Amino acid sequence: MASIPQQQQASSDPMGSNAEDLYLESYAFTTAAAIVGSVDRKVYVLLRDGRNLFGILRTFDQFANLVLQDTIERIYLNDSQVESKEPNRFGEAYRGVFLVRGENVVMLGELDIDQEDDHLESLQQIPFEEAETELKSIHKAKLKEEKIKTKKLLSKGLINDFVKSDLY
Repeated sequence: MASIPQQQQASSDPMGSNAEDLYLESYAFTTAAAIVGSVDRKVYVLLRDGRNLFGILRTFDQFANLVLQDTIERIYLNDSQVESKEPNRFGEAYRGVFLVRGENVVMLGELDIDQEDDHLESLQQIPFEEAETELKSIHKAKLKEEKIKTKKLLSKGLINDFVKSDLY
């Protein structure tokens, strides 16, 4: 039996490269390549310092450094963070093009543009500067609380793994 050249074999196989493509599409990437499907789509990004960014993902690299376009930074203040009788509140500011270093990304998710603002109807909007000031005081209190907790744990020979920049 004469051997058929490999190129002819590939073209005669109806499942050849299509099966490979299907396999790659269904494969769950655990690296930065997992976000390739979110390029040119609206995304939500949570940063280590607790900031919430909403924008269009334009590009990324192997370190998950992101470039967002038409970015909005939003701060949410809820009852559990603030002892207040006011309803849950939020403040937002337009940031434009935003470059995010990959090591600061905690979470990234694609948004449904039809439903992205539905949750804001139940929240009261306040000026961004006011929300920012309130959030800084919350972070300051959390740092103080963690410092006390760390001292207590150290006195018992234990270590607290809280990192000052992890405020999400």
